[in-house]
Amino acid sequence: MKQLKSFLFLFLASTLFWACSDDDTVNKSLWGDSYARFVRNAMTVTSTEGTAEAIIDWQQSTWEITLGEGNIVTNVTPTSGGDNNGEHQFTKVTLTCNANTSMDTRTQVIRLTDRNGTTTELTITQEGAGGIALTVAPAVKYQPVAGFGGMYAVSIWGTPTITADEMNKMYSPDGLGYSILRLMIYADETRWADDVDGAKIAQSHGATVFACPWNIPAEWADKVDDKDHLKPEHYTAYADHLIKYINFMKQNGVDIYAVSVQNEPDMDFTAWTPQEVVNFLKQEGARIRETGVKLMSPEACGYQPEYTDAVLNDAEAFAQTDIVAGHLYQGFIDLSSDYVKDRHDYVCGLYPRLGGKTWWMTEHLFNDGEKEEDPSMWQFLNWDYNFSHLAKEIHMCMDGYCSAYLYWYLKRFYGMIGDNDPRSPVAEGEIAKNGYILAHYAQYATNTTRIAVTSGSENIDATAYINETGNEITLVLLNQSDRTLSIQIPMDGISQATAVETSETKNMETIDVNVTGEFVSLSISGESIVSVRIKL
Repeated sequence: MKQLKSFLFLFLASTLFWACSDDDTVNKSLWGDSYARFVRNAMTVTSTEGTAEAIIDWQQSTWEITLGEGNIVTNVTPTSGGDNNGEHQFTKVTLTCNANTSMDTRTQVIRLTDRNGTTTELTITQEGAGGIALTVAPAVKYQPVAGFGGMYAVSIWGTPTITADEMNKMYSPDGLGYSILRLMIYADETRWADDVDGAKIAQSHGATVFACPWNIPAEWADKVDDKDHLKPEHYTAYADHLIKYINFMKQNGVDIYAVSVQNEPDMDFTAWTPQEVVNFLKQEGARIRETGVKLMSPEACGYQPEYTDAVLNDAEAFAQTDIVAGHLYQGFIDLSSDYVKDRHDYVCGLYPRLGGKTWWMTEHLFNDGEKEEDPSMWQFLNWDYNFSHLAKEIHMCMDGYCSAYLYWYLKRFYGMIGDNDPRSPVAEGEIAKNGYILAHYAQYATNTTRIAVTSGSENIDATAYINETGNEITLVLLNQSDRTLSIQIPMDGISQATAVETSETKNMETIDVNVTGEFVSLSISGESIVSVRIKL
């Protein structure tokens, strides 16, 4: 009976270990009088650093463990044991394992040799690093990206003055790295000099400068629906006005890249009908463009199709339009609204219609709650709001083939840097969260071409970019979840990778990036924006 019980115990033990085996293979622990064997021939460990356990079945034998080639198991405890006179038993050994930061599964063999010189092997398989794969396809190219920036102070409206130090903070490569500046073309020519110094600072850092008119000189106007309206007989004089502005700025050291026909012709400034925009482009566009400056139109408030289509559908007017411009005040990010989704889809569908030309988003802002007396209602103070509005909208614009994104005021309590308004989230001249968000794109996407990237998770919004020489790829990622996520980016020929992160508690802070073989891996915080630079 005692022998029967012993046999049943050994049978059950062998069955138990067989059930835990990964490959249905088990060393028969009852074979022979003197032996030492691994119970399992194979086992799988996770990608994280830690320990695992292996079982040795032995009797009447000493044994010793040696490591085969590989970097999974760094230590075994114990490495030897057994007894030449020992009765049958099982010994547990602990395997200390490195983390696997690559996406690839890897293997390593460890060997057990008994007193007879017989060796058995245990193959350790380690899973690839857990995380979200971002697959970049550099050969699939989309729109060129000109840059990012915002609106300069408007002197005739008394908006907060932007100092030279503040301009350098926003536009220098050592600062936020903004790359486009927008100016107002004042109706009063004597005020044009107000913007020269600021524009020269931006330009000195390589920024593109463009300008838009709001109002026209009063002598050319009549009234339509109680709004100023440019009489058609003054189209030539108005074109001369724009050309004079271009030449004035050039003489004062500022090269204007583009001018717009009219800021928001559909709103409360100078009123234009869609057909009037078309007529002006056809009549005067060529003369303005002969200065070497590009012409933008129609720059309607919500990319209104009646204005934008009027230009695109008239071959002669479109020929005089270098950049299709517009604003997003009619909504863009809330796709749960049928109206907004229709507008979003219309705007994102422009690029294929442009025949190689580009569309720019030249004005929008986010200031919900600004008129509330209760500070808790000032949504622009909150990171959640900044992240879910500005960061999300820029991402959606880039994903929708936009070539430039311009915020409204650079310096304002809802802008890029703080002003002296009591609602400002930061001190005057200090960088606000919106400022860092815009910088993620300005520093990592300016003067690139957007390329295809596929995210392995709905929680990660990603856009990717390649530089002109093809030796650098950048990505801007939004982690929409509230938890830290691991990211894996497979790519050939990686020489170096770096990343910065902005979240509720970080401001473009450098974060760890691992390069292992043909993979870049990193972890990004919940509700954060991260930019990655990969040098090839």
